[in-house]
Amino acid sequence: MEKLKYRADIDGLRAIAVIGVLLFHAGLSFNGGFVGVDIFFVISGFLITSLILKAQQENRFSLRKFLGRRIRRLMPAALVMTTATLLIGYWWLVPKDYDKLAESAIAQMTLVSNVYFSKSFNYFAGPAELVPLLHTWSLALEEQFYLLFPLLLICCRHCSARKLFMILAAITILSFGLNLWMMNVYPTKAFFLLPMRAWELLLGSLLVFAPRLKPSQRMIAEYGSITSLIMIAVTFFAYDKETVFPGIAALWPCLATAGLIYFNSGDKFRTRVSQILEIRFLVYIGKMSYSLYLWHWPIMVYLKYMNRLELEIPVALIGLALSFLIGAISYHFIESPFRLGHLLPTQKRLILASGAFSLLIICTGAGISEWDGLPARWGDKITAILRTAESPAHYMRKSVWDPQMDQLPTIGSKQTVSNHPRLLVWGDSHAMVMGDVCSTLAKQRGISGFIATRGGTLPVLDTYRIFDREDTLIWNNGVIDFIRRHKITHVIMAARWSDNIEGNSTGLNKFLITDDQTVEISKAAAQRVFQRNLINTLQKLNSLGIRVWVMEQVPLQHHDPIYEVVTALRTDQPLPQGVSLREHAQRQQNVRTVLRTVKLPNVTVFDPAPGFFTHDGYTRLIEENTLFYVDYNHLSHAGAEHFIAPLLEPIFDEMVKGH
Repeated sequence: MEKLKYRADIDGLRAIAVIGVLLFHAGLSFNGGFVGVDIFFVISGFLITSLILKAQQENRFSLRKFLGRRIRRLMPAALVMTTATLLIGYWWLVPKDYDKLAESAIAQMTLVSNVYFSKSFNYFAGPAELVPLLHTWSLALEEQFYLLFPLLLICCRHCSARKLFMILAAITILSFGLNLWMMNVYPTKAFFLLPMRAWELLLGSLLVFAPRLKPSQRMIAEYGSITSLIMIAVTFFAYDKETVFPGIAALWPCLATAGLIYFNSGDKFRTRVSQILEIRFLVYIGKMSYSLYLWHWPIMVYLKYMNRLELEIPVALIGLALSFLIGAISYHFIESPFRLGHLLPTQKRLILASGAFSLLIICTGAGISEWDGLPARWGDKITAILRTAESPAHYMRKSVWDPQMDQLPTIGSKQTVSNHPRLLVWGDSHAMVMGDVCSTLAKQRGISGFIATRGGTLPVLDTYRIFDREDTLIWNNGVIDFIRRHKITHVIMAARWSDNIEGNSTGLNKFLITDDQTVEISKAAAQRVFQRNLINTLQKLNSLGIRVWVMEQVPLQHHDPIYEVVTALRTDQPLPQGVSLREHAQRQQNVRTVLRTVKLPNVTVFDPAPGFFTHDGYTRLIEENTLFYVDYNHLSHAGAEHFIAPLLEPIFDEMVKGH
């Protein structure tokens, strides 16, 4: 296929996009630099549509050749990057992180990493900035577009330009509307998946149908270009991690990108902005932007990993320098030779080699995942310690209908005794980790019961996160009905209370709670929602004659204790201490303000935190080669046995004595 007329300004625009992404990920500037990915999407949509329609007009379009060019352009550098990331991970990543890396490598090779990450980032996910192949989600999304979009154009090849424009415009509007709707329901899917992001690429496609600007319209082009460039700059500086994105916020950088492409498309003149974009340095960065994007993220992640999960300014600068160095090497010695046909010149050889290499990575990733991240690579002692980081995840429910369908797991005695206590443990994953401990204590005393735990769901009626309203209400109302039907007499409640009113996030999910009476989504509003609805929930349980215990939150750590402990052992450093008592108290201040004002009969609030801290005021993470945490906020079974069981014993004794 012939190439389109080269536009240096588009490479300059690519440079702006990738520089924004790099500086954002390095934490050095551009809080909204993540919109660089959206700039790439619009550019890709414009170029791919231009290429295909031009080939169709000349009756020489071949889907096989088109996909072959995509493979030649994208696959070699991605294969080398993925292989290097897996090799480095072997030396640095703790087993659970290496396991996740292997899974994401398989997803990358099968072009579904965006689907994989859309399902991976949830209440249990670790910080997104420590996932070495996270950035491949955007590559997978583009590759899916490259597979589907040509088929659409083939089906519409006999349509007039006007009719094709209307079809593409309709799909663009539909995708954008779907994006807005999904942001309120499933924001993580709205971020990662093609149906909700296709409008960005299609916006670039629509530019192909726009009439070229005439020399007489130069002033329009000048002002339009300047306005578009300013819009991109504003999003770079005005957006940040708290910006609801993509949603409506993604529209402005995409429109600005479309504006820059359109207003600089005139044949007879160049705008001042295009002259800036065509500066040789920017054009060079734009040409190597794919390799630069490929390599920068795993470099940043591994530098964090080697620097105790921190990316200080000197380390970030090293990361930028390495990104440009390795990106340039990748561009000149991998990407360009393959793209120009200097290596594996025939398509058959290229596809066979790429397929074999991909299959090797898939098999390697499957082996790593099957062997749980290869813990044995660090010796028997570390392997034995890692085995203690277990949690009873089998108690976690996935279906919100389980309470109403009587599908809640049982704990304690299997035999129900008339007029004997019946217990329910109710909460999120912080209640889940208590499941085995509560079951053992209940069994010892002949108490039967159940456990109702759903990830990220407060045991508080009428309260929800905006994107999980229906499921949360169904779950909690179902739990109350379950309590009535099964004549529960005692309830223990536990949760990660603070994130719900402090606004923490993991991956891309937002955690502030709200209710149907509240319009504003803010920390102050979330605290009022929590207080009002917690009191209402406890009063409802009181009206049912139920004795309730509410457990405050266990100390959350700065970083993953498994990483901290393993790193210390591997480097012969002293074992780490966790978060301080002072900092834990500061974090929990607002939650305690609510919980400790609860003055209701038959309701007791108790705090597990004091037992966690040493005499000098720091959390104990490990003792006698036993880990007390499975991640930065969930206790292991051993941690629950050590810290929570002693507090629960008198509670279970009271249950028996009360009957």
